[in-house]
Amino acid sequence: MNVTLRRAFLLTLAIGMTGCSGGKKSDIGGTITRGGKPLVWESEGGHLLVIFFPEDRTANPDVYSATTDRAAGTYSIPKLRAGKYIVAIQQFDERHLDALGGKYDPVKTQLHYEVIQDGQVIDIDLPKDLPSAKGP
Repeated sequence: MNVTLRRAFLLTLAIGMTGCSGGKKSDIGGTITRGGKPLVWESEGGHLLVIFFPEDRTANPDVYSATTDRAAGTYSIPKLRAGKYIVAIQQFDERHLDALGGKYDPVKTQLHYEVIQDGQVIDIDLPKDLPSAKGP
């Protein structure tokens, strides 16, 4: 490979790597409620799971699992890249049953949010009456 071609290749590689790992990163957080009220837990056990998946998995394949406070119904994710996300939420009891009926699990969720700035608060209010299963 000649010197000019090698330099062009290395420059292209460097630009590509910057694009993959670049982008503004933000600390975000918020509160999960249902019908405008705090989440209700049937027992002492269980946990709240909140995951942000980039809409464009080609540009950003990372998955971001939030740190949650079950009692307060809050979540936080440090250093999340700016962009559009699909959000999965599950409210597990001690038997690992989802009080949300799997309606917002990673496969079924229809929640979409955009992260645009550091310190952004994204409060998510789930409906009191969960969406019904869609038929054929």
